[in-house]
Amino acid sequence: MARQSISQARSQADFINGAEIDLMGESQDNYTVVTLDAIADRLAYLGALYTQKLQESLSKVDASSSGKLADSIMALDVKIFGSIYTVEIQAAKYAKYIDEGINGWAKSRGSKYTFRGSQASGKRTKKMGPTPLTEMQKNVKEWLIRESSFARQGFTTTAREKRNENITDTTTRAAISAAFMIKRQGIKPTHFWRDATKEMRSIVEIELGKALKVDIINSITV
Repeated sequence: MARQSISQARSQADFINGAEIDLMGESQDNYTVVTLDAIADRLAYLGALYTQKLQESLSKVDASSSGKLADSIMALDVKIFGSIYTVEIQAAKYAKYIDEGINGWAKSRGSKYTFRGSQASGKRTKKMGPTPLTEMQKNVKEWLIRESSFARQGFTTTAREKRNENITDTTTRAAISAAFMIKRQGIKPTHFWRDATKEMRSIVEIELGKALKVDIINSITV
């Protein structure tokens, strides 16, 4: 019994692996490879639509502190690996943090992500000059300059130069303070990616179903 099972399994494996088997006398010349052009085109469209939905979802939650996140979201070209068609969506790495939030030192946001480190212990060290800003502090400072009243006062170039040092000092202190509070309180999840994905699921099923029908019809009529 075991010998028969092995034989059957081997026959099945030979068939799957493309062994030369005469299927009812049919010649291989009677068969053509089906190209899924409609599906490839539809995937490109869905990638662009998904990008639009993500940007709109981000705009709805008013995540202004996300900086250039919306601009970073884009659909890449459709890739074809044999019979597998894929389209990838690219976005800045911190998109997942804006979507799922980050737990703070003093407040949980129900996220799987948590800011590293902990609140300062209160120990003081001797100052040896200005401490370089962290990446987070730099980003907050850039946002403050871009979004705050400093960016809207309409100074002339000369006037701006005169106030530059004062503005820089003020925004630097504000950025350090804001970055500290962000780490302490965490970042509230927006779920913009989750919501856009949920909306896209039904659209993908319908659109790919249509594209598959077109490809099947085209393969029959060729």
